[in-house]
Amino acid sequence: ISPPAKPRLKTAAEFRLMGQSVARVDVPAKVDGSAVFGIDARVEGMKVATIRRSPVFGGKLAAVDAAPALALPGVAKVVKLEDAVAVVADGYWHASRALAALEIEWDSGEWASRSQEDLFAQFARALDAAAGGDGGETEVDEGDVSRALAKAARTLDAEYRVPYLAHATMEPMNCTAWLRDGVCDVWTGTQNPLGLRDRIADAMALPPERVTVHNAYLGGGFGRRAYHDCAVQAARIAAEVDAPVKLIWSREEDIAQDRYRPASISRFSAGLDASGAPTAWRNVYVDKHEPAPAPRIPYAIANRRIAHVASPAHVPFGFWRSVDHSQHGFFTESFIDEMAHAAGQDPYRFRRDLLAHAPRLRKVLDAAAEAADWGRPLAPGRGRGIALQDSFGTAVAEVAEVAIVDGKTKVERVACAVDAGFAINPDALIAQMESGIVYGLCAALDGEISIERGRVKQSNFHDYRVLRMDEMPAIDTVIVNGGGAIGGGEPGTPPIAPAVANAVYDATGVRIRDLPLNKPGRAALAPKGTAQVA
Repeated sequence: ISPPAKPRLKTAAEFRLMGQSVARVDVPAKVDGSAVFGIDARVEGMKVATIRRSPVFGGKLAAVDAAPALALPGVAKVVKLEDAVAVVADGYWHASRALAALEIEWDSGEWASRSQEDLFAQFARALDAAAGGDGGETEVDEGDVSRALAKAARTLDAEYRVPYLAHATMEPMNCTAWLRDGVCDVWTGTQNPLGLRDRIADAMALPPERVTVHNAYLGGGFGRRAYHDCAVQAARIAAEVDAPVKLIWSREEDIAQDRYRPASISRFSAGLDASGAPTAWRNVYVDKHEPAPAPRIPYAIANRRIAHVASPAHVPFGFWRSVDHSQHGFFTESFIDEMAHAAGQDPYRFRRDLLAHAPRLRKVLDAAAEAADWGRPLAPGRGRGIALQDSFGTAVAEVAEVAIVDGKTKVERVACAVDAGFAINPDALIAQMESGIVYGLCAALDGEISIERGRVKQSNFHDYRVLRMDEMPAIDTVIVNGGGAIGGGEPGTPPIAPAVANAVYDATGVRIRDLPLNKPGRAALAPKGTAQVA
């Protein structure tokens, strides 16, 4: 067949498969348990290892007596790495028992006294040095923000904070490695197979073509499995053992040795004219990561300045689902909500009026509000909040409906509208929105990694909570096919935290500017018109 030089592309009306919810071929295996994840790897003659790295980031191994571990049954070897100790045994239970028997001395280095409070104080000092919002490295500078603020009929100032977050993948980090005859095979689930191959080759001084990566399903990735620290550990341990070695991190190690979404502070100032229309927007925040547009707002405000300051910390950084959009979505959509209430306007209508130049975003906002039955009266103790984020080329608006139960926030319903260009498989796009909302809710309600004595305080799901099944809200997703080719994997996450926080304000009159919403020690919430409990 000789194709024409200028073939006619099908119109959407002619599609037979695109736009249809075709069943995914991987679902049956994941339901019946036959799917193979990295932790399921089996290699003949394999040993199993587990590991403990210095609890203080950047610390080193000082000393360890291997005798207590080697005296236990099933233990083959204790392997010392520069910053960690691993036990190799016949099975995970043998290895974990032996590791617990060891008394390990660490050289914790200069960060051993650093606390969460120290880090936020460091961030605040960096912002203070930004000269009241006029300093820092400028990203957006339009109009004359200082003049607009000086002339405003009303000004608002606010500071928002988010904590460090772990990825908390359901499958803890693991990798099986086998080194023999100058070649290395690794079995794991990775988001970056070629990067993993090159990282192993570099660590073991091998040509990349002598490293083979056997990739498996991921038991959750969210950015964590783009990093190769566990795999490098597995290869180095296997180099000390004449057998394949499967390294499995304990849940405690997984929480304590993650690559974390960074903690941050973001400060805002805004001006409103006598009619309540916004005239100025100023935002300065700590630390710039990807993607660059994350802190930018879509709203028509003539005078705006956005800048950042650098304030490095010793806590290891990692890409976390939706990366910087997850922080900035909470920051910007909470503050625009504050502006709406200060103007005495409906938060949905306030946003809509500022999107006349952006019909695509306005359509998504309208679709979410309609799906949520925005404006329907709610009973006392209930609230509704809205948020919009344009991330990775995909526009998502979400409305959260919450109830205040026993002083805490319970999310009962979420309406989501998404324009990802064209939904090739609508059911798959809906699943991505739902999973992004779940992931964002985990962080918004309870997610917090805190630092004490230079190390992570949390250790497992009892103190780093993820959403339980009975806490899951009903989710209604509306697909808006606006055209184009974009993506749907991450954009469902950023709007949910501000939507819930805005709903809490609607229900209680209390504006929460730091996450998580159910933070231990936070005053119990109460419906509007009743006393807030200290």
